[in-house]
Amino acid sequence: MVIPKSLLIKFWDFDKKMDADRLSKQEYPTDLEEILDIPYVKNGDKLQRLDIYYPKGTKKNAKLPVIIDIHGGGWFYGDKELNKNYCLHLAKKGFVVFNLSYRLVPNVTVKEQIQDCMAALDFIGKNLLSKYPCDKKRIYLTGDSAGGQLAAFVPALNISEKLRKAFDTKDPGLKIKAVGLTSPCPYLKPQGLMKLYLPHVLGKNWKKEKWAKYVDFNKVVRAAKDDYPPTIIFSSIADVVAEGQSKKAYKAFKKFGIKTKYDFAMNPKLMHVYAVLNPDDKASTKAINNMVKFFNKYK
Repeated sequence: MVIPKSLLIKFWDFDKKMDADRLSKQEYPTDLEEILDIPYVKNGDKLQRLDIYYPKGTKKNAKLPVIIDIHGGGWFYGDKELNKNYCLHLAKKGFVVFNLSYRLVPNVTVKEQIQDCMAALDFIGKNLLSKYPCDKKRIYLTGDSAGGQLAAFVPALNISEKLRKAFDTKDPGLKIKAVGLTSPCPYLKPQGLMKLYLPHVLGKNWKKEKWAKYVDFNKVVRAAKDDYPPTIIFSSIADVVAEGQSKKAYKAFKKFGIKTKYDFAMNPKLMHVYAVLNPDDKASTKAINNMVKFFNKYK
């Protein structure tokens, strides 16, 4: 038994209204260049697009560090607008930020979402890093919730040819220096209550797919352990959605010898992906600053 697709769509439609109301009340940073709606797949879907943000007045020959961000939304919902304010706050810290959308379940599965993210990285590397004030040697990756799952998988696929073959993707040729995961959900094996949800994300016949064993994120990490980038993970005591998965991922990184830090907030008011939802909040500012500090250790 799984949750009916129609019910999930209604749930995410309700969430969409809640997010629209929340975002309408927020103040977005200014003094930033915004280049919007760049297709990263030729003749692709309307969701296969990205935005670019960086500080106004940046000289053309400047070399700013780069962040590529992948939004959350339970794999079913959202686009780059969901994370725009968060990404603008990152850009204000002196980064060129690429904020990307990807196709959504149920129109695709998580495999195609991973392929979209890899295609975006490939396009960024071949077409955008030289066009904008980017430091090609300082590329960082961020993602939250379901986007945290995608952002956790992408560096591994970057490294492992075995994983790329399993997910039918190609090497984008980008070296990611460090990763920031906010409330990530990288374990995709349907168990417990997630048996009612994840089959939609994985697809009807996922057990027959080449990538089926990688629903266990530990196996993803193992396949890329020799060169997986340093990673910081953010969670909180009130993160009922992903606190368990976040801690499990942290332990997996530690087990396989990957440099990692677990930034855990004890404030019971800080919910799932709190830093992304309200980037102006004091605790969110602290989390963002901690991530920037972590990234700056790996240049």
